Amino acid sequence: MATTILLVILGVIMIIGGICLLATPLFNFMSLGYMVIIMFCLSGIFGIIRGIRTKQYGKDFVLAIIGLILGIIGLAIPNAAAMTNNFILLYLAAGWFILHGILSIVDAIALKKLSGTGLMVLGIILGVLEIIMGIYSAAHPVVLALSLGMLVGFYFIESGINMIVIGCAVERD
Repeated sequence: MATTILLVILGVIMIIGGICLLATPLFNFMSLGYMVIIMFCLSGIFGIIRGIRTKQYGKDFVLAIIGLILGIIGLAIPNAAAMTNNFILLYLAAGWFILHGILSIVDAIALKKLSGTGLMVLGIILGVLEIIMGIYSAAHPVVLALSLGMLVGFYFIESGINMIVIGCAVERD
C-alpha cells in the first residue's frame, strides 16, 4: 500500500512538473539544470526507498542510485544550471532517454501479467517514443539544447504515467 502511494504521488509530481516544463519554455531553458537535478534526487530517493521496502534490488534500484548520485553531483557543482549548455550533458540526456525507453519497454512487457495487454501496448509505445527521442537528440545535440525543456517535460509526463500505472498494478496484485 505504501509503495503504491509513493509511486502515485511521485507520478503526479512528475506529470505536474512535465506540464510546467511544457508551459514555460523560456524560463525552463534558463533553469532546467536545477529542475533536472531536483528530479534526479527525488526520483533516486523514492526509487531507493521503494527498492528497500520491496526488497527488490534490480535495475530500477541501480537506476535510482545512479539518479541520486547524479543529483548530488549536480547540487555540489557551482552554477549547475550552466551545465545544460555543456555538450556532455546533452549526450548524457540523450543516453538517459534511450536507456529509460528500453527499460520502459521491458517493464511494460513484464507488467502484462498484472495490467493486461492494453497497458502493455501503451508502455511499449511510450518506450519506443522515448528511444526515438533519445536517438534524434544524440544525432542533433543543438536541437536538443534548444528543446531540452520540452523533451524533459514529455519525459516527466511519460514517467509519471508509468509510475501511476505501475503503482495501480502493484496494488491489484
